Amino acid sequence: MRSLSLALALGFAVASSVSLAGEPASAIALSIDNDLFAPTRTDRDYTAGVAITYSSNSEALNNSLVSRAVGAIDQGLVGSFGRLPDQPENTSVEFGAYGFTPEEITEQGIDRSDRPYSSLVYLSTSRSYQSAGGTSGWTTSLTVGALGLDLFEHSQNAIHKATGSDKPEGWDHQISEGGEPTVRYSAAYHQYLDGSEPGSKFKVTYFGSVGYLTEFGAALVFRGGLISSPDNRFNPELMAYGERAPSVSAVGGRENYFWGGLSVKARAYNAFLQGQFRDSDHELSANDLNVLLAEVWAGYTYTLWDNMELSYVLRVQSSEIKNGTGDRTLAWGGLVLSKRFGSH
Repeated sequence: MRSLSLALALGFAVASSVSLAGEPASAIALSIDNDLFAPTRTDRDYTAGVAITYSSNSEALNNSLVSRAVGAIDQGLVGSFGRLPDQPENTSVEFGAYGFTPEEITEQGIDRSDRPYSSLVYLSTSRSYQSAGGTSGWTTSLTVGALGLDLFEHSQNAIHKATGSDKPEGWDHQISEGGEPTVRYSAAYHQYLDGSEPGSKFKVTYFGSVGYLTEFGAALVFRGGLISSPDNRFNPELMAYGERAPSVSAVGGRENYFWGGLSVKARAYNAFLQGQFRDSDHELSANDLNVLLAEVWAGYTYTLWDNMELSYVLRVQSSEIKNGTGDRTLAWGGLVLSKRFGSH
């Protein structure tokens, strides 16, 4: 993923220099996921992802054209469940890509009992809302992207060539090969629990999304230690593979804490396995997939220096596929390097 990583790193540097010019309570993060970061060190399923996220409570970003468009959707959909504030506490924009491979990547043929190759290049806008008393909040996100582009394939091939790894031979059979537009809208309600303290925070989240991932579920989230970032910026339960929603910390003091959680979800549709409108060489049907999924994660966040933070997370998810070679537990790890800046 060398070319994509270079583009994202350049974006990280440019956004940092722009933001240092005076954006209030903002942050930028570079995220890298890989199944090789997990103890199992496999090269399959959710195999890798990379993203750059810019998050801010600045008026300019909160009132940008794209943010207002997402806000109009929020008021129309989420507003029917409870009144949302007119303005979000925070808005984030994220650009990234991630991909999936079967277990056997050296064969050009198709293993019908395993998952198909698939990938997504996306741009996401998320908004966080906080209740007046600070006891609850909402997070919404609109993601637009393309399935089946060659960008992830070329990047993975470059990395495998540089590291001497086997070249994946089956990308010609990926979902929506050649490219197909896709979209996803998600919303989540957070309830911050009464037992939370400055050094020990708990919340329950109820979430759902429609689009290339259509699912509904609930999660319990914990973090404990030296914490200075607000609750509405910390949303590891909303990660959809490589997509993070606004999970970048705001400006504050030093941080040094462990975190973790678990979620259960009912998934009705997964375009990375089932395909979308276009025919693909290899697709799985709804009958091939498990509807109920469970996921657990554990991570650690540490302030390195001058509001620069490094986080690591290990995630494990139950099998998405009922039978055959693809019936296995998914595990991957992620690294996030973030820079916080602006006013407190």
